[in-house]
Amino acid sequence: MYSKNMNKLTAKNSLNSLLKMFALTFSLFYVLSSMAAQNIDVSEAYVRATIPGTKISSAYMTIANHSANDVKLVAVKGAISDRIEIHEHTMADGMMKMRQVESLLIKSHDTTVLQPSGYHLMIFNLEKPLVPEQTVKLTLIFDNKNEVELELPVQSIKKQKKKAHEHHH
Repeated sequence: MYSKNMNKLTAKNSLNSLLKMFALTFSLFYVLSSMAAQNIDVSEAYVRATIPGTKISSAYMTIANHSANDVKLVAVKGAISDRIEIHEHTMADGMMKMRQVESLLIKSHDTTVLQPSGYHLMIFNLEKPLVPEQTVKLTLIFDNKNEVELELPVQSIKKQKKKAHEHHH
């Protein structure tokens, strides 16, 4: 009888230990994921207001990687569109061309700028026009499974041109 009760007690303690270990492992995974996501900073982010009659826009930002490892931006998702792609402008035969890229490398302890005439995000199939003073939620997804949620302001092209002009003086 003593042995039977002891086995029940040991089984209960083993189960409790297993549950505690699982909880600790999950907590540690969550903390490490959060820490990894905190190693990515996004600044100067905005989405371009749509031109009347179009269903496309683009997003720009600066992404800083403060971690010891390179990361790749592999996808972007948002409720405003079912199709958001990473694009790049390149010069070929004296012509500016735009093409989709599979991913965007952000090197360790470096910064990558998404800007007009360079890397940027293309947003297709918009259900509604994007207007200034509105905000858009996007989620950046990296190859290490980290996600960074953003809320970007929508800016008019005029405001963007004014900012670009101010930077040249």
